[in-house]
Amino acid sequence: MNINFIHLNKNKHYFIVFTFIIMIFVLFLYFYKHLDNYENRLKNILLNHAIEIVDNTSANILDDMVEENLDFVKLNLINSEVRIKNEKSLSLLLNKDIEELYVLFPSKNHLFFLLDTAKVDRGEVGELFTPESMKPFTKITETGEKITYIQNGIENIGFTLIKPIIQNKKVIAFLVVDYSKESLSFLSKLLTMNVNSINIALFFILIIFLFIIYYLFYRNYIKYKIYYNPNTHTLNKVYLNENYEKIEFEKYYVALADLDFFKRINTLYGRKNGDILINSVIKTINVLLKKDDMFIEYSGESFLLFILKSKTSEKEFRELMDTICLHVERKSFRLPNRRVRLTISIGALLETDLEKSLQDVIHKADTALYETKHHGRNCVVFFDETQSLRLYRNKLKELIESDKLVFHYQPIVNIYDKSIHHYEALLRIEDGDNIIFPDKILPSLEDSHLYSYLSKRVIEFNVKKLRENKKMKISINLSSDDLLNETILLLLAENSDVSDRLHIEILENKSIDYSRVEISLQKLRMFGYKIAIDDFGTGYANMGHLLNLSIDFLKIDGSLIREIHHSKPAYSLVKSLALFCKKNNIKVIAEFVENEQIVEVLKELDIDYGQGWYFSKALPYDELDFSD
Repeated sequence: MNINFIHLNKNKHYFIVFTFIIMIFVLFLYFYKHLDNYENRLKNILLNHAIEIVDNTSANILDDMVEENLDFVKLNLINSEVRIKNEKSLSLLLNKDIEELYVLFPSKNHLFFLLDTAKVDRGEVGELFTPESMKPFTKITETGEKITYIQNGIENIGFTLIKPIIQNKKVIAFLVVDYSKESLSFLSKLLTMNVNSINIALFFILIIFLFIIYYLFYRNYIKYKIYYNPNTHTLNKVYLNENYEKIEFEKYYVALADLDFFKRINTLYGRKNGDILINSVIKTINVLLKKDDMFIEYSGESFLLFILKSKTSEKEFRELMDTICLHVERKSFRLPNRRVRLTISIGALLETDLEKSLQDVIHKADTALYETKHHGRNCVVFFDETQSLRLYRNKLKELIESDKLVFHYQPIVNIYDKSIHHYEALLRIEDGDNIIFPDKILPSLEDSHLYSYLSKRVIEFNVKKLRENKKMKISINLSSDDLLNETILLLLAENSDVSDRLHIEILENKSIDYSRVEISLQKLRMFGYKIAIDDFGTGYANMGHLLNLSIDFLKIDGSLIREIHHSKPAYSLVKSLALFCKKNNIKVIAEFVENEQIVEVLKELDIDYGQGWYFSKALPYDELDFSD
């Protein structure tokens, strides 16, 4: 059985954290690998920052010097006065960081001096200039963009700015600015400081990264020590308690096993020897399980077995339970100076996917285990619903999972102007040519895992319709248990962008926990959902409960509305409800409105909306009219 770090597989947040850490580590390696590229980019940024003032100022000076209709190069070659004037203008750019500043012009693949601001060793006009490489000048001629680069082999010069002089959209000359070694030295110090800072930051990130990994593995190790029985290599009750909501019980067959008459063993041989026997039994059972099965020490001499359905058929599971009983019965367990024989009883549950919670699964396995006591112990009993209910549940499960859900939509109508306020989505399931209605579906799935799955499908189906049709408003029915289900609440939160067009109708039942439901309703109202109580007046709810719930609509059950025009008690009750709702800003919807007489009474009672065959029967989506 695969026990090592099993809780990592059961906690999704570990996966998220590890994914995040791996991403950081990959980014760290990528950044470190490309550190040289970063240094080069940083050098360019610093160089461009250093030349920014000269670059901007020279642009203005060159604009004044280069006139569109005059040949700049030729004019400076033949006119000494213009040349002297231009050299004085360029001299304004000189500062302590600039070693040399001059203008070159190209001719027949060579460069020649045109202007030079140097006082000593200046280049005379027309004098040949021989650069270390023609590549920068060639590139500037092609792109028309300036270049800044570091000089490595020239004395006293740190880096150089070459800027194109453009006339009539053609590069005709180059402004060359040579910066001193001292200015480069200062920039190099800044670069070194920056790179050192990056290296220090990377170092600390690596330290933090390693610390997080250490912390997670240490925490994992501590949990492993807590969850793990070192004598048997199996999980204990602590694991079950801390992961109760995370175990995907529907994927397993579940059995609850109990050693028969074990209290006598403890009395005869002492608790210490009893623990030795328990560990021996666990090891005996454990070798019969597969890698993906789970063995959990439930309480003392009781054990929970989770047998993965995907790796074990129902027949194999039944045979495994019999084999466990047989192995325990036949084995002679060793104690100091004696051997002891034991037997074990097992209660098992096959249809775990029909259950609502792990608690229900264990309860039914325990019920089956209790039955073994009436069968003489040392045997296996499988919990079973009545045959007809089990077959019907399985049939519904198959239909639901094969997506045989359909919806008909019945309008909720303003009884005064007959305008449609919204539609109620009424669930149906297709079974070949037959249609199964909600009153045949929901009671059969009550207290089963399929109920919440069905509710999720109802939400997802109708959210899709709302996204397809922006004109539509829909109400859906959810039970009070659905509103206490975090998965359902999360699904509604994720789709809150349609909350203004999706109303929630609460299906009442006798076990509704109003205080907990109210907390859920407050959350849904924050997301923008409108809330209605459905079928009010059937006997479960009362006015006191209404005062404690945040609702927008009250739907009065059809059993009252049908009688309202000829039954005084029904009329009085509906009148009281309507008055109460009016004072508390709750809109009333009357169900089962079947004729004009009922409508007139509803108007008399100042009731807002009606629903029933008088207005329209429930129709498939394709038959609805959205022309208005």
